[in-house]
Amino acid sequence: MYRIFYAERDTTLYEKYPSQNTGIDQILELTKIASGSKLNGIVQTNQYNSRILIDFGSQLTTLQTEIAAGRIPEIDPTHEDSSSIYLNIRAADASDLLHSYELKAYPVSESWANGNGNYSDVPITKNGASWKYRTQDQENAWDSSNAFTNLHQSQAGDEYAGAEPGGGTWITGSTYEASQSFENETPDIRMDVSDIIKNWTDATLTNNGFIVKHTEANERNNEIVGSIKFFGRESHTIFTPRLEVAWKGVNKDTGLYADARYLTLNEIGSDAYVPYFKNIKSEYRTSEITKFRVGVRPEFPTKTYQTSSFYLAGHRLPTSSYYSIKDSVTNETIIPYDTKGTQIDGDVNGSFIKLRMDSFMPERYYRICLKIERSGSTEIQTFDDFYFKVKN
Repeated sequence: MYRIFYAERDTTLYEKYPSQNTGIDQILELTKIASGSKLNGIVQTNQYNSRILIDFGSQLTTLQTEIAAGRIPEIDPTHEDSSSIYLNIRAADASDLLHSYELKAYPVSESWANGNGNYSDVPITKNGASWKYRTQDQENAWDSSNAFTNLHQSQAGDEYAGAEPGGGTWITGSTYEASQSFENETPDIRMDVSDIIKNWTDATLTNNGFIVKHTEANERNNEIVGSIKFFGRESHTIFTPRLEVAWKGVNKDTGLYADARYLTLNEIGSDAYVPYFKNIKSEYRTSEITKFRVGVRPEFPTKTYQTSSFYLAGHRLPTSSYYSIKDSVTNETIIPYDTKGTQIDGDVNGSFIKLRMDSFMPERYYRICLKIERSGSTEIQTFDDFYFKVKN
């Protein structure tokens, strides 16, 4: 099963411009200007980093309510049947990246104001969170004395001595951080943040959102780590930063689907078969929760003499069947194949996929893709010719 929650505010903190707010910029940026490099033709004597703040606000309250009501499983990374939560931020552009690097996410320890500035504003907008300040009036600097802070401090012999104070405050520790490693690959972020979310939904921490940044080592050393530009919530695209909640719809205690009677149906045994949707509509509203019924039949059925139509016989997909959802125009994957969250479920009436339409941007067309691995076979077949539209 899958559920998507979209960011409600985000901004970039630029150390080079410590009082500038970029709260409504379409782009979020992780960059580092190394000492000795050129910026606008000028050699820099210091180095400057940027960090990203991103918050899901009331979406986290909704998630907490859904967990309490039992509609989403508890978050418990020690149990396979719990829900897992991923922070997804899509890259728009990147340059001069290291062959391998790591990005970190932490829970922000202080409140902050989103602001209404753009990176290109002249003069700069100071109304909102910046590297130095966290609120609208710029009277509240990030608290470097906070017990949970992890700010750069200027120390004798430190390569990063002279760094601008600020850059957010955050909490560290084994259950208060998330990371993702990259090695010669796309810089799209899909980071498991289940531990951090659990601290928020359990009310162990106050939700002030995430801070996303390079590792301390890569921020402090003099190595060029490049620039990554991400789509922000103001980008007016399908790439809005989001949380993806994934959990299995199967019964782990028995290894069977949620309704064990599903297995009394005949798994499709033909080498050539055709999956189809029994009840798919052309359009759905964002308020709908839809159970797509997936049928399957042999492509070339064996001719036999019988008193009823062959197509009335019940067949089911193998239990190792998964779905993915793509935007039909951009071909962008909205819900990826995931062995935990997108296994096709089943009951006595056959296979089905259950989707919440508020997980999708309205007024767009989407394509359902199926990946099917038949029992006892190493062959995996894919099908992607099923479309629907989501509207307000």
